Amino acid sequence: MNIQKNVSYRYDLLTKNYIPWRYLNVNNDTCKQIFSELDKTNAVDEFYNSSKSQIDNFIENFRSSSKNNKTIVYITGDKCYPMLLRQARLMKNNGFKTFLINMNPLKINDLESLRYSFIDIIQNCTFFPVLGQIIDKINPNYFHVQCWMWSYYLGKFIIKKKKKISKVICDFYDVTGMYSDRKSLKIIWDDFIVDQDLENEKFIFKNADGIIHRYKEKVFLEYSKRYNRSRNILEFQQYPIKLLKTPKKTNNGKLKFVFCGTLIPPNDVNHPKELFNATGLINAFTSILELKHELYIYLPINGSQEFNKWIYDLRDIFFPETLKIFDSLPLENLIDEISHYDFGINIQKIDMESTKLSEFSYKGAMGTKNYTYLEAGLPILVNDEYLYCKELVEKHNIGLAIKSKDFSDLDLILKKYNISDLKDNVRKFNINNNLYEKSKELLEFYKSL
Repeated sequence: MNIQKNVSYRYDLLTKNYIPWRYLNVNNDTCKQIFSELDKTNAVDEFYNSSKSQIDNFIENFRSSSKNNKTIVYITGDKCYPMLLRQARLMKNNGFKTFLINMNPLKINDLESLRYSFIDIIQNCTFFPVLGQIIDKINPNYFHVQCWMWSYYLGKFIIKKKKKISKVICDFYDVTGMYSDRKSLKIIWDDFIVDQDLENEKFIFKNADGIIHRYKEKVFLEYSKRYNRSRNILEFQQYPIKLLKTPKKTNNGKLKFVFCGTLIPPNDVNHPKELFNATGLINAFTSILELKHELYIYLPINGSQEFNKWIYDLRDIFFPETLKIFDSLPLENLIDEISHYDFGINIQKIDMESTKLSEFSYKGAMGTKNYTYLEAGLPILVNDEYLYCKELVEKHNIGLAIKSKDFSDLDLILKKYNISDLKDNVRKFNINNNLYEKSKELLEFYKSL
């Protein structure tokens, strides 16, 4: 099989035809069927007619703003995540005119968060040809593309479509090839999805003007060697914008732990343990609750009621008094809400003998939830197995790294720490590592391209 030929065909199929964004990960035959069915109707014409005034207004607002100002157009898929929101807000506050194009519809909570970061927003773009028509009519100084695993089409599309004057920055969260190897990824994901994402990733690494990421810089640069890429790369984390003064607490009595993030079921066939360490969340949660501490869970923005059922079962059957579950909140509200707890947790039981995650993940990955907890003023518990997370908490004395095998000894380990001192250290860390202190790095990065 000629992989290159097949992934090129698939890229063209998705980007040149009217196939809705939400169907990116269905197979080629289904994509062709969707396009064929749409072609028999007036759906696309109706979409253009209903969207024309919104698109025209967006383009006019962009053109009027760009006459005497530098402009950035941010491109996102399902939604604009907090990290990108904060970067856009920072650039807007530094005089750039910032705009957002989102492929899917945005929710009310999303729109509330977006209003501080962008001059204008166009949502529900839906089709690549529609996005292409908008791109043809604007000429920003920069495109900044949110590159989410399994949807790198977006980064490749903008790089291929933009005019010469525009620079393209691709902003990675997880990097597919850094997560695991091709063969292991295909244990659970279809061949065509894996091959296409890795091909798109390669194109981005070789052609993007700039790359922003969440990994340890040294580890990311080591991975980038496979694409002969070493230039214009920046590690930029979800640095805090608030400096909260959190309540002090001694080690006497029971503690309040909080978890915010995706809840992977422990025995889901679509999430095998060797590829999803978060299947070990149940072990971490149970260890904390069996020690009679309280655990507060804030549901993720993704995940259905059925997908999250296991956490309700854990509460209802085993820990009805000490496990509390709450709906998701916009990041700014979430940070205020969780600031009165004692620890943020980012631990799960990991089997290092069976894991198929790559060494790049264990050496360099950094979860954005760590910085969410820190912004709330909370010390954090991280896995000792994730070396960059371990380095973060131990270097700044803002939490502790614990091995999976030691979860049952958590109380004994915690007795070695003074929580009030840890919280003081978190505040010092935030003073030195907030978004405004880091702004120079981002501004210089843009300027260097």
